[in-house]
Amino acid sequence: MKPNNRSLSHLLFILFTVCMILTSSGSAAPDPCISGLPLDTNETSPDEFCWDSTTFGGLYYSANKHKDLVASEDWWGERLQYTETDGQYELGKNNPRNHVIGEDELVYSTRQFPNKYKVVSELGLDANTTPSELGGMVYYKLPWFGKPYVAVENDATQLANLVIDQPGSDKKILKAGDVWDLGKNYSLTVNQVDVEGNKVWFSLSKEGEELESGIVDADGTIENQLFTAKADFGDGNDQLYFITYVDSVFMSATDSFAVFKYTWLIDKNDILIIKEGDEYQGFEVKEASESELVLKNSDSITLNLDKDVKNYFTDSWYFQTSDEGKGSTSPNGYVIYPAKELSKPGNYTLRGLPFDTNVASSDEFCWDSTTFGGLYYSANKHKDFVSSENWWGERLQYIETDGQYELGKNNPGNHVIGEGELVYSTRQFPNKYKVISELGLDANTTPSELGGMVYYKLPWFAKPYVAVENDATQLASLVIDQSGSDKKMLKAGDVWDFGKGYSLTVNQVDVEGNKVWFSLYKEGEELESGIVDADGTVENQLFTAKADFGDGNDQLYFITYVDSVFLSSYYSFAVFKYTWLIDKDNILVIENGDEYQGFEVKEASEAELVLKNSDSITLNLDKDAKNYFTDSWYFQTSDEGKGSTSLNGYVIYPATGVVIEAEDAPESVENSTENLNMTQDSNESEIISSDYSPDASEVEDSENKNNSPEEETGEESSAKLPGFEILVGVYGIAFCRVFIKRRN
Repeated sequence: MKPNNRSLSHLLFILFTVCMILTSSGSAAPDPCISGLPLDTNETSPDEFCWDSTTFGGLYYSANKHKDLVASEDWWGERLQYTETDGQYELGKNNPRNHVIGEDELVYSTRQFPNKYKVVSELGLDANTTPSELGGMVYYKLPWFGKPYVAVENDATQLANLVIDQPGSDKKILKAGDVWDLGKNYSLTVNQVDVEGNKVWFSLSKEGEELESGIVDADGTIENQLFTAKADFGDGNDQLYFITYVDSVFMSATDSFAVFKYTWLIDKNDILIIKEGDEYQGFEVKEASESELVLKNSDSITLNLDKDVKNYFTDSWYFQTSDEGKGSTSPNGYVIYPAKELSKPGNYTLRGLPFDTNVASSDEFCWDSTTFGGLYYSANKHKDFVSSENWWGERLQYIETDGQYELGKNNPGNHVIGEGELVYSTRQFPNKYKVISELGLDANTTPSELGGMVYYKLPWFAKPYVAVENDATQLASLVIDQSGSDKKMLKAGDVWDFGKGYSLTVNQVDVEGNKVWFSLYKEGEELESGIVDADGTVENQLFTAKADFGDGNDQLYFITYVDSVFLSSYYSFAVFKYTWLIDKDNILVIENGDEYQGFEVKEASEAELVLKNSDSITLNLDKDAKNYFTDSWYFQTSDEGKGSTSLNGYVIYPATGVVIEAEDAPESVENSTENLNMTQDSNESEIISSDYSPDASEVEDSENKNNSPEEETGEESSAKLPGFEILVGVYGIAFCRVFIKRRN
């Protein structure tokens, strides 16, 4: 049978269209990630490219271990460091342009550290009162690529999964017949509860097979209420792998219950053995001793200096950079930071840089967008975000005002932040319109209808807004800022949903006349309509819309650019690029005295907004407590005296929660999060960055955002579309009527 040329061409076009949609259509919100502290290659020496768990959220962190995790010698936990080996292509200020990390120059190291069993710490046991079956008061935890493992027999080369480490405040209440899923196919089943005898009989199973069974007497003695299980695994015999503690038994109106606490379990059947020469995610094990593991990159890493590119060096870790010469203090330099991709749903914490109150002075408690992932960050704006003067973006800072209860090393035990002492400030900064930056326009070639080459963006509690007329007191939501590489292909009848009730509808495409007629709507009401000629001139291909809003008249609120029109076998398409839209109908006006999430506006000028806490904040010094000071931001601390270099001190950092849904729905620009300094919330009492495959991918300034979901296109007649000769005349009359109506 001879092929049908029409059908074949139709099929080829469908395949072409699918490819275009997959590669260049409207993209969803940026992928969330966990990010590390950004460094400028023009200011950083080679030995300073080092991240620990306080400066890279992809590494395991515990506030109660802070002083040891950041120690200069005999440190605990993980480190990721660049180490120059061959004298070539040195990274850093001696050669800020270099973007090659040679083989063996990226070093990942990890060391174990002691952790008390919960039954020991929560019951206040010591060496004399700890039951002998525990074999001691502590076990050893070793982080391995961000995930906490147990070092079996305190040996870093033998790692077991920590299945559960029940928080000290947690209780599990079970009745006879209940099954507690512990994870990793382990479960605990309550067989019988004897309230009169104060006993409970339970079994530990894996994959349905019973491993242990015991009867525990909740008589008030630790030895009787504690249950442990041991087995032969790894390189040892009769080793502890399970602990639980029956706190009490009681009877309700109908059932008898047992209360379990301090449960601890490792997966004895799946021990990870680390040996020298082993390969792990692009790293080779160079040292594998009982006390430390050291790995180095097997191949050189050539960084692509593009803010939109992820330079992977493990399955989920990558280096993110600014564009070449952007964000750096040198036109030859760039900004670089490690990030970890988040590919699994869960609850995560964006945390700030932790401070020890016994080390930090009162004026050092300050976080900017590079040190607190809850604030808006752009690598291409880095040097201005971290500037000591005339800085851009957001800052959160403690400022002592009354001389009482000073925070910091002069009074490390103080945990009261007085009224007006927590200051949130934000300043706007310029962003080029995409049509300017992508087409390489300058002051002479920029179309006059844009009113200039830039608009001004201002972060407001981490959400990027547009400062209308460069005025920080008038904020508009940025509905869409189509990324420079993005293309949106639409045929007649297609509707492009921007979000916030705005949409663009293509009315007609005239390929012969090289024109497209489209309309901008909000909630079904037409706001603008235009015919654009894709003739190769910026002035004709650009469409802008203005309106009266805020405190000004005839202000720009919409831009789009028709890159081209083309004909398929059946349909005529128009390609839209560089689309930019703000929500002109919902302007947020900021005034002195306004209250926002526990803060009062103290200064509201065109150049800056300054807010201070309305009420004093008394911190609960408990590593599991969240001390909220806005609706979503809170201070996390260590336990009192833990993690600090002083028995009176503590560790403190700001944090905010983020939820990654199972299937992320497309978001508008304002809902996307940039540079997320994240750690995963855990059922453990310490913060754990799990092996979920991170902050950041980072979405650079407004130039990296496109949050316009791709819409399915409707059916259209295959008849050839007519030209616009008659239509232009009709449209001209209609436009005049609309124009007159608007002016009236």
